[in-house]
Amino acid sequence: MIYQRTRLEGFAVLLFLFLSISCNKEVTVNPKNDFVNTAKPELVKEWTSLALDLIPRCNGFNDLIASRAMYYLSITMYESLLPGLEGYNTLQMKISGLNTTLPQPVASKKYNWMIVSNQALSLVCSELFKASGSNNLAKITDLRDKNILSNSSNIEEQVIKDSKELGNEIGWKLIAYSNADGRADYYLKNYTDIIMPIKEGGWIPTPPDYTDKTLLPYWGESIPAYTANISEIKPEKLLEYSASNQSIMFAEAMEVYSLTTNLSADDRELIKYWSETADSRSTPLCHNLLLMTQMLEDRDFSLDKAVELLLRMSIAHYDGYILSWKIKFESNLLRPSTYIKKNISHYFIPEFSCNPIPEFASEKALIYNASAEILANYFGHRNSFIDFTQSTRKDILNNKKYFASFSDLAKEAAYSDLYSAVHFRTSIAVGLQMGYDISLKTLDLKLK
Repeated sequence: MIYQRTRLEGFAVLLFLFLSISCNKEVTVNPKNDFVNTAKPELVKEWTSLALDLIPRCNGFNDLIASRAMYYLSITMYESLLPGLEGYNTLQMKISGLNTTLPQPVASKKYNWMIVSNQALSLVCSELFKASGSNNLAKITDLRDKNILSNSSNIEEQVIKDSKELGNEIGWKLIAYSNADGRADYYLKNYTDIIMPIKEGGWIPTPPDYTDKTLLPYWGESIPAYTANISEIKPEKLLEYSASNQSIMFAEAMEVYSLTTNLSADDRELIKYWSETADSRSTPLCHNLLLMTQMLEDRDFSLDKAVELLLRMSIAHYDGYILSWKIKFESNLLRPSTYIKKNISHYFIPEFSCNPIPEFASEKALIYNASAEILANYFGHRNSFIDFTQSTRKDILNNKKYFASFSDLAKEAAYSDLYSAVHFRTSIAVGLQMGYDISLKTLDLKLK
């Protein structure tokens, strides 16, 4: 009996040990999670500023191509910081195509999330901006190394090593995700010969340069970031072609004709300030992201809100250009200068060029108004400010402008195209409307 009891007690001990070991294998030991929500927004400001410096150094990087790069940059920043952002959720299954699980932190390891993010950003940016050349790519490495060094004080070497490794894993995964959209090499083939459908009032090469190759005619077929931005947003009205002098189009063409043939010195300054060809800082995308970084400099803003803001701005820009190009090539409408030359003055030649694409609707209006509403949502709708983003330009006299609101800035930018014969008034109004709609959809994207 003693022998049997001893065997039972021994068996109980072994069973207890076995269960203890088994249970220990299933326990998840969370790594020490030093949340970075309240950190300063330097990560956002520095990587955005570097991207805006690299964009004009990349041959073929117009605003459409740049919007794609900023979109993937913002996703990389958000997802690589995510484990260190308390209360935030992944974009997986919310953003188009991001349906696979990204590399996750190992439960038994500790990480510095700023190091993780800088490492991931350096990889992704080197891929996105590779067209800038090796000298400019060195700026990416320099920023990465500076930020990793500044975040390595009093941190164990193993934590730094593990953080870099996780950043690399996330970076390579997001590079593969970006390449899957089929647009990675589009900067090499901006202008394409396509046969536009022949119709009355359809787009034809536009004076003064009559470029016959269209700019990225298939961009409207790109995979959007947020599907609702494309599928659920439509122009509230269309601009119909008519040569009748009683038509809306004739009246709007007369307005453009009157403005462009009587340009004052102030009008020319206005055109230059908002012209995307005048300076790399004046494109809609670059101007708005510069304004965003200016606001982050001026206001007391936390890192988590800055990451949110960059993400929403980038999604709105990327989807905004896709939506605009989709509608442009579906509507296939001629430019105001073509209409004026055909129906009002045969000798009319505009002073300023425009992109070789159909007219309707205004992409500038769309991008500026989408940005305005998002910025207002974070910084306030009744928010007066001076726009310093163009202050280093030497080609304009008034390189600093006061605005009573972000909406006022968007409207001035949009309607400046009346003075350069780029758009009809209706096209601008519809662009503003669609930009506002995109901002609401993008702001509705749940991150928490």
